[in-house]
Amino acid sequence: MHARRSRQDASVAETSTPDSETRTRWQRLRPILFWMTGFLCLLALIVGGATYGGLYQGERDREQERQELAEQHYRAGLERLDAGEYELSIAEFEYVLELDSDHPFASQGIAEAQARAAARPTPTSETYEIVADDLYREAAVHYDAEEWAEAVAVLTQLRALDPTYEAETVEEMLFTSLYNAGIALLDENRFEEGIFYLDQAVALRPPDEDALKQRSLAVQYMTALGYWGVDWERCIERYEQLYAVAPNYKDVFQRLYRAHVIYADAWYAQGEMCPAEVQYALALQLTADPDPAVERKRVETAQICLVATPTPIAPITGTLPITLTEPPPGFTTGRLAYPVYNTQTGLYDIYTLFADGRLMRMVGGADQPCWLWGSGALGYRNLLSPGISLLVPGEATPRQLAAGAGRAWPTFSPDGGRMAYAAQDVAGAWKIYITPTDGSTEPEMHAAGKGPIWGRNGWLAWTGCEPDGACGIFVDNPDDDQPPIRLSASINDIGLHWSPDGGNLAYMSNHTGDWEVYLVSTAGGFARLTENPASDGLPAWAPDGSGLAFVSNRGGAWGLYLMGPNGEDPHKILTLGPSLPNWTAQRLSWAP
Repeated sequence: MHARRSRQDASVAETSTPDSETRTRWQRLRPILFWMTGFLCLLALIVGGATYGGLYQGERDREQERQELAEQHYRAGLERLDAGEYELSIAEFEYVLELDSDHPFASQGIAEAQARAAARPTPTSETYEIVADDLYREAAVHYDAEEWAEAVAVLTQLRALDPTYEAETVEEMLFTSLYNAGIALLDENRFEEGIFYLDQAVALRPPDEDALKQRSLAVQYMTALGYWGVDWERCIERYEQLYAVAPNYKDVFQRLYRAHVIYADAWYAQGEMCPAEVQYALALQLTADPDPAVERKRVETAQICLVATPTPIAPITGTLPITLTEPPPGFTTGRLAYPVYNTQTGLYDIYTLFADGRLMRMVGGADQPCWLWGSGALGYRNLLSPGISLLVPGEATPRQLAAGAGRAWPTFSPDGGRMAYAAQDVAGAWKIYITPTDGSTEPEMHAAGKGPIWGRNGWLAWTGCEPDGACGIFVDNPDDDQPPIRLSASINDIGLHWSPDGGNLAYMSNHTGDWEVYLVSTAGGFARLTENPASDGLPAWAPDGSGLAFVSNRGGAWGLYLMGPNGEDPHKILTLGPSLPNWTAQRLSWAP
């Protein structure tokens, strides 16, 4: 029995030993497994975070790639549009919208391409002939109705489509229409527009004696009228010259008589009786029916002059400073030059608004102002002595920088040493010229285009077309040998003005059917700054970049407006009047 129990105990001992060893091994492995599990969880978190970060960065990269790809295809769309490949252009713009549904100009590009495609004649000789026939008939209707300006527009379009179509007849009709349109405008005292039409008529064929005579009379009258109220001595001198050759031209007799009387009254008011008596006498000599009041003043001044002691006196000129009732809201920096249409003279005058609230009439018979940076000198297109002039503080008379009609849009290099301007050739094509401001060398033709503007970065911008017909805004460093860069795609992108940092150009265009103000970056990309049914344009950057000035006819009258650099808070600061003829060819200039 004892032996049996011993065997049982031995058996129990044998069966219990493996379990103990198993428990012991588990106790040893459990911490290792716990740390391994924690390590694997941590590893999973790290891998997951890295994967998420990679996905997020990848999405950002893909978004940037989409934006860049959209911009590439937008530019490709513009190139297709310029090349007349309208269907391919539409496809490019539609793909841009697939990449970036909020692209600001792709929809506009589609609309433009569709409009051009709809207006495009089928490129066959038969279709071109049909279109030319239609244009000729339309021109004939306007011509027979003596609607000269409308006839000019249609005939010009016909010559551009087919220069050989009824060439002699079309040229004769065009010349007659240009001539009569010019004369009609001169009769309405719209001198600049009338002279423009007459210049085109003269350029079309060998000089016509009557056309040249009418143009000369208009220029003389316009010149004399420009001195009205500004410089009576010069005004009378110019009217006397015109009266001597064409005494019945317009109201030259009445103008000359009134100028003598007004000048005499001005001397009289200052107590200067001798020069007053001279002017009263000259006025009375012009008429066989003298005004008794003028005769009494002549007698009075003559009697006083007999006993007066002669002293040197300076001639009387017009009064230039103007007092504002209150400073314009928000105008706090620099000086802003702008044109105002003078209904009396039929010409523009240039005014300047100063940050201290002063307003000054700078010069009459002038437009397209441009400050010479770093000085108080003001360049402008001279409408009285056709060409480009510079008004320098302290100098009695302006300097003539470039003589001759057709020169326009003066602009100066940052150091003031050079001037660029646009001029028309005999065919009416605009070209950009660069010349030393002091006139030391002859001007050199730089590019085809108009409306040049020099930036503080030393770059020149203008609106023009390439030889292959691609048009838009061009920028160029005139001091290197690299070709110009085209930034936009419309010949109607005009009125350019550089931002102070040289990174953007403000301009105006009628992409949407009316004129609005836009920005284009030199690095690519566009922004629209105004959105109003009225006409907005002629932007000019503040010299510190704090905003832009522009003109608009909101509310039915033209005014000078200010807005922030992104188009915010547009508000009127000055009223310019009911009329700004040919306003798209004007300019504002803002300097420190």
